[in-house]
Amino acid sequence: MCLCKTHANLQSMADKLFYHKVIKSSIIENLVESLCCSSNKQCIYRECAVCERKTLEVSDFDPGTHTSWYEWKGKVEERKKKKKDGTEEKITLTVHLTVKEKVEGTLHTLLEDFSMGLKEKLGKHVYNIRHQYTALRSLKENLREDEVVLHIDFAENFLCKYSSEIQAVHFGDSHKQASLHTGVAYTKNDIVSVCSVSSSFRHGPCAIWAHLCKVLSFLKKKYPSASVLHIVSDGPTTQYRSKKNFYYFTNIPYQMGWKKLTWNFLEAGHGKGPADGIGAAVKRRADDIVAQGKDLPNAQVLFDELQQQKSSIELFYVEPEDIESMDVHMPSELQTIRGTMKIHQVIVWKCQMSWRVLSCFCSAPHDCKCFHPEMVMFPTWNEDFPLASASLPDTSNNLQHIVDLHEGLIAQWCAVNYDGDVYPGIIQDVDVYGGALVKTMSRIGQNCFFLATKG
Repeated sequence: MCLCKTHANLQSMADKLFYHKVIKSSIIENLVESLCCSSNKQCIYRECAVCERKTLEVSDFDPGTHTSWYEWKGKVEERKKKKKDGTEEKITLTVHLTVKEKVEGTLHTLLEDFSMGLKEKLGKHVYNIRHQYTALRSLKENLREDEVVLHIDFAENFLCKYSSEIQAVHFGDSHKQASLHTGVAYTKNDIVSVCSVSSSFRHGPCAIWAHLCKVLSFLKKKYPSASVLHIVSDGPTTQYRSKKNFYYFTNIPYQMGWKKLTWNFLEAGHGKGPADGIGAAVKRRADDIVAQGKDLPNAQVLFDELQQQKSSIELFYVEPEDIESMDVHMPSELQTIRGTMKIHQVIVWKCQMSWRVLSCFCSAPHDCKCFHPEMVMFPTWNEDFPLASASLPDTSNNLQHIVDLHEGLIAQWCAVNYDGDVYPGIIQDVDVYGGALVKTMSRIGQNCFFLATKG
């Protein structure tokens, strides 16, 4: 069974409906197929006139029957800590959690939500998974001499350690950590593994490109005839699938001699790949070094020790200053791209980018018009760009509509318009289909609200 949130939540609903004998099968992918007349994109995306009218086949049941099921949800919490005198003090630390909650309702409500989930979420989700894997497998199997495919990901931070540790080391922040950005590069006749190490914990676009600059320079030297780069990654909107990352992508590689580039995103929750294996291999080698009696107290020592080991993995070190220097080049404002969470491929030329909902290489080395690509322009790289503003937005004017929902908005305040009334709230979770879960304040008078908390 797939362990992504979309699959798990709909499977939980299907199991409950099957238990009550409302549906005849609990295999959700079979249920999706029953709502489509074929497996092509038009049918799965509900763009087919026939499929659009199809409904789920159900048995007779009492719609008012009460039931319950479980659902995985994203939540935002404010943590508390105790003072030295034992009293509690609220801190401004915002924590993002994924929790499993019990949901209660009638069979009618459950069936309505399940049917909507099959039609609007799961069908597209499954189609995107299969299409992206198929397209990218075909790309790697048919590479030309001038092409490189680079599959990247951030590994979980490595916890630096000593070969022998006293008890006190296990408390507080005695253990430092090291960031690992890993990747596997494919050419027509070769495969090379890469890993960059840093003491900085930043994983945003500036950090991504500080890491990638090292890797792309290495690849250009190793394969001087390569001019076309295809990057593959998962798609968190606070990292790879963001307008700031796209800005760097439309500028930096051209300074290194790359001529044409694509960035391809795997479907949400299905981004595991060979880069994860590189992270595991590096950590295993580091643990072996510690087991041999050596200390790895910080990222720099970790890198130095790994460099002395025999390995096929190419290693690079990224200074925190390398990441900070990237901040200088970020414009204070960038054009918002509608539907960022739906993007699965971007194709760039210098300062230009086209994007589409799925990857396609059917006309390579030329560009095709499949899946209706849309064009976006970005500013030219300039040393004189001001730093991105870190000030709070001006709220003196009227409320601004959220043009594009993305994960970076989680834990941010917003205003929800419900039946003509506006309610302040905190965004708890968003999904790729344009939905948002918002914890709103309750109204107790004109312009007077409170945020309910558990007793």
